[in-house]
Parts: sequence; C-alpha cells; structure tokens
Amino acid sequence: MGDVARTPIVCFPHAGAGKMYYGKWRYEFGDAIDFRIVQYPFREQRMNVPMPASLPSLAEDVFAAFIGTFRGPYAIWGHSMGAIVGYEVAKLCQRRLDNPPMVFFGSASAAPNESRFKRAAMLDDEEGLNEILRHYGGIGEENLRDAEFMKYFSPIISADLQMLATYEETGIERLRCPLVLMKGLDDRADMDGWKLYAGDPPEFIEFPGGHFFLEDCRSQMASIMETRIRLLRQSGDAAADRCERDDPQVRDRG
Repeated sequence: MGDVARTPIVCFPHAGAGKMYYGKWRYEFGDAIDFRIVQYPFREQRMNVPMPASLPSLAEDVFAAFIGTFRGPYAIWGHSMGAIVGYEVAKLCQRRLDNPPMVFFGSASAAPNESRFKRAAMLDDEEGLNEILRHYGGIGEENLRDAEFMKYFSPIISADLQMLATYEETGIERLRCPLVLMKGLDDRADMDGWKLYAGDPPEFIEFPGGHFFLEDCRSQMASIMETRIRLLRQSGDAAADRCERDDPQVRDRG
C-alpha cells in the first residue's frame, strides 16, 4: 500500500505578518500534514507588490495562486485578520470548485460580519498606531522604539488594517465544513458570531493568553489541527470503503 497523501493546511497570517512569522510551525506537524503559508503582498519577498485595494480582491489573488491545492482535500487556518481572508477564500472554493475545506480553523477573530476594523483614523498618527499595536500585543516595546524596524513594519500593518477597515460582509454564507475556533482566554475578540457561518455547531477551544496566544501554544494548536484532520480523513476513508462494499459492481468483482 502506498503512503497516504499529506493533507495541506493553508495558513493565512494575521495583519502585519508573513511567511517568516509562521515558518517554525511546519516543524510542529507530523508527516500527514503539508503546512503551506500564504504570502501577502507588500512584505518580505513580495515587498514591491502593492496590497490589493480590498480584502475580497486579496482573496481572489490567493485563490488563483493556490487553486491547485484547493482542487483536492485541504484545510484552512487563519489567525485574526487571516481568518477573514481565509473565510473569503473558502467561499470562492465552495462557489467555483464546489470543494470547501475539510475543516476551517479560525483563531483570535470575530466573525466576518463583526470583524471590520473601526479605528482606521488612528493609523495616520505614529502614537495612534503604537496604541493599536500595544492594545493587541505581539509587538514588544523594543520593536516600537526601533526606528528602522518601524520604518519597515508601519506601512505593512497600516495597509493591512486599512484593508480590513473597508471590509464589509455583504451576506452570511455558511461554510460546508466543520469549524474549529480557537481563542485566548484574555483576548477581547468575541467569536460567538461564527455560529452563523457553520452548518453544525462549531467547536470552541480556549487557551491561556491574549490575542497572540499562538506564540506560546504552538504545539497544542498544531496537535489539535492535525488530530481533527486525521479523524476527518479516517471517517472519509471509512465512508468510501462502505460505499465500495455496497456497490453491486464491486461485490460482483469480488
């Protein structure tokens, strides 16, 4: 028997982040998982590519770049803003490929209809931006005082949050897959609204920490994601076996 195909988890970073931030995550998964990170424009090796004008436009770009992955079995995980981008991409996969993710993992994000960033006016002011960054965490004071770092980082996080500020969910579309939603106990993000986007009740899992609880809970989160995918693969394989046994042509060949 050949090796079981690895299931891709397509990771959607939070605002301001890129592949570098999530690079270590691939080492937390076993051989059954193929961890793939979406690289947004305007950072790292795509620094010279401008950020799209809208979040749905960004989702279109990601969908086109990963369409080969989205034609087979896959999972989506998005943290904070990444969960909203991931949701928009999942909608495209449902509509155009009739292939929703096996499972949608979201962390530290309100539901799409509640996730619009409302403090965009503060992004034009250095102190305002710093206040926002301190509010959410994830950036230490040493980084905020580092002029060279902020010269690179400020335009990126501002572009991401400006894009999220113009986002508006025009209609609630349920995802045709399980939703597993993860949250830090001290995070202010209210994730209950995701219930509107699920056919079956979502699974909610809490961790110690705030908005960036993922920094200290990487192994636990990866284990949960891998376990859920393994169970779904096993249940899918078992269902396929039952269908094959019940197929008269298969029985006749036997």
